[in-house]
Amino acid sequence: MKPPSPTNNLPNLFEGPASQCLSWTMDIINRFGPRLAGTESCLNTAKSIREEFENICGTARLETFTTHPLAFMNFYKINVTVYIICLILIFYNQPLPAVIGLLFIIVSGMLEFGYYREFFDWLFPQKTCANVWSKLEPQGKVEQQIIISGHHDSPQEILFLKKYQKLFAFRAFAPDLFHIGGIIFCSSWVFIQAFSGRLPTYIGVLKIFMLAGLLVVIPKFFLVGRKVSPGAGDNLIASAMIIQTARMFANQPGTGSSSLKHTRLTFISFDAEESGLRGSRAFVRQHSAELQSFPSFMLNIDTIYNANQLQFMLSDLNGYVKLSQETAQECQQIACKAGYPARLTQMLFGGGSTDAAELAKVGFKATTMIAMPTEIIRDGLVYHTLKDTIDRVEPEAVRACLRVIHDFILQKEQ
Repeated sequence: MKPPSPTNNLPNLFEGPASQCLSWTMDIINRFGPRLAGTESCLNTAKSIREEFENICGTARLETFTTHPLAFMNFYKINVTVYIICLILIFYNQPLPAVIGLLFIIVSGMLEFGYYREFFDWLFPQKTCANVWSKLEPQGKVEQQIIISGHHDSPQEILFLKKYQKLFAFRAFAPDLFHIGGIIFCSSWVFIQAFSGRLPTYIGVLKIFMLAGLLVVIPKFFLVGRKVSPGAGDNLIASAMIIQTARMFANQPGTGSSSLKHTRLTFISFDAEESGLRGSRAFVRQHSAELQSFPSFMLNIDTIYNANQLQFMLSDLNGYVKLSQETAQECQQIACKAGYPARLTQMLFGGGSTDAAELAKVGFKATTMIAMPTEIIRDGLVYHTLKDTIDRVEPEAVRACLRVIHDFILQKEQ
C-alpha cells in the first residue's frame, strides 16, 4: 500500500507506529537489559532487530566487527594517573618529563575524544559487535538512496550526570586548565633553568597550583561508572523507529520492495556508537564503494525525548565534521509544516558525535535528528544515566520523528 503524500492532517497515520515503537523498545529492554557494546545483551538485541527486518524486508544482514568498547570513555583513568605522575615529577624538580606527560594528556585526549581516533583502544579488551542493516528496493531503476539510521547499543553511566548537572561542562573541562597551566609553567621553568642556570621564583606557587588541580582532576577518574544505561531514548527508540519506517514503506512484507519508484531505502542500526562511532566506521569501511554509487542522503536519529526540542544538526564530531545544511533545513521545514517547532543546531566541542559524521565524511548529505536540550548549562537530563527509561521518551516526540522521516522520504522521491 502506497503511503499517502505529506499533509498536515495525518495524526492517525503515526499514532499506531509510535505506540509500537514504544512497546518494542520497552520489550527489548525488559528482555535483554542494558546493551553495552560487545556484550551478549547487545548482540541479542542486534539479532532481534535483524529478525524484524527479515519479516518486513525479506532479508537483513548482521555484520560483525571487532573493537575495544571500553576505551572511549575509560581512557580518562589513564590520563588522571599520568597527571599524578607529573605532579610527583614537579615536586622532585623534574619539569621536562612533567611537560612531556602533560602534553601526552592533551594530545591523547584530543585524539581519542576530540577526533574519535583509536589511540588508546589497544590497551582495552577486544570485543565482537554487530551492525544490522536491510533495504527496500524501488519499483524502477535506482536513482538515489536514503539511509535511515540509529544505534542500538547503550552507554556506561556517566557519574557526573547523577548530581549537579549544571556543573557538568565545568567538571569535564576544568582539568584542562591545570594541564595547560602546567605545560606553560613547566616549559618556562625548563627554558629559564637552561639559559640562566637558576630556578624560577614561582616553583612553589606552581606546586601548590598543580596540587590544587587534583580537586578537579581526580573526579575525572570516576567519570563513568560500571553500570550501563537502559538507553531507551539514547538510542533504542531510534532502532524501533527505523523498523517502523521500513514497515510503513514496504510494498508487501517480505518482498524487499517499496512503493517508491526510484529511491532505495536502507535501514541501519549501528553498534558501538557509544564507543566512539566504531560501528558506523566499520560499516563505511565495508561498504564504501556501494555507499557512494548513487546520490545519497542520510537521516540519522539520536537522543529522542522531547517533542518541543526537535533539532537537526549542521555539524558533528565536536564540530569538526560539517553535515548537510540542505538536508537539515529540508527536515526542519517538514517538521515546522507538520506543526512541530524545530530548529537547526551545531555540535559544540565537547558535545561528542553521532553516526552521521562517519557517512558525511564519505560524501553523504547527512544530518542527525535529535529531540533533547543542547544548551551548555542543562539540568534534568536522563541520557547516559540509569534514568534513561521508556517513560522518559515522550510519545509525541516519537510521532514527530516518524512524521519527519516519512515526509522526508516522500519529498525526496517526488
